[in-house]
Amino acid sequence: MPVRPGLRRRLFAGVGLPSQQALAGERFGLVDRLDEAVDLQGVYADLRRQALQGNVDVLNDLGWVWLNGRYWRADTLLAGHLLRMAALQGHAAAWFNLGQQHYFGKGVEVSYANAAEYYRHAFERGMPHAAAALGDLYEEEVCEGDPPWQVDPQEAYQWFQRGAQHGDARCRFEVGYRLLHGVYVAEDVRAALYWLELAAATGVMQAAEELAVHFSRRDAARYLSWRDQAIQLGSSLALAMKLEDQIQP
Repeated sequence: MPVRPGLRRRLFAGVGLPSQQALAGERFGLVDRLDEAVDLQGVYADLRRQALQGNVDVLNDLGWVWLNGRYWRADTLLAGHLLRMAALQGHAAAWFNLGQQHYFGKGVEVSYANAAEYYRHAFERGMPHAAAALGDLYEEEVCEGDPPWQVDPQEAYQWFQRGAQHGDARCRFEVGYRLLHGVYVAEDVRAALYWLELAAATGVMQAAEELAVHFSRRDAARYLSWRDQAIQLGSSLALAMKLEDQIQP
């Protein structure tokens, strides 16, 4: 029976991804449904019914619910069983969520090696976002575990590049940033601008900021365009740039 978590548990919840996410033009994903539910028990009963009918997306979602403990007190053992059942049926998000479980050590020992394996499975099954997780993983400086994790910035870049090529906006920013500043790779401004513009066009604020800074002394029209887009995306840096522009003679 689901039990409401305490406040502290809710504050530290939120890992992983549900299958039922709100698509462009749609109002509700699973998170919205749970957040706005008057009868959480009824929502859970519906999810359980669909999972028993063989809906693999919902099987992953139940695992995600029990893993993160935002809506009910977490049961990480049950979460792991449900996620493995979905993962073994080829579900990319379930593999990703297993990676999150081992990365954060939710009910298991922290293991970057296991997390990396599960993230790879997720990427191979069609989740570009998992490449960003792998890129981050290979840039981690400290991990207590056995065996110890080996940092590899070049491997991190390769994963960001794979994700970028498969359309992940975060990875496109990471590749563009590294190419623009020559971080772990040879500087290539033309390629950097290509990836940063793709990322900014899909709402990555940091990419719009980088473009604004880059063009601030090179191309006034492009600078203003990217500065204003960064502001629309919520950038305090771009807003400060605009204020400074207004007070300069």
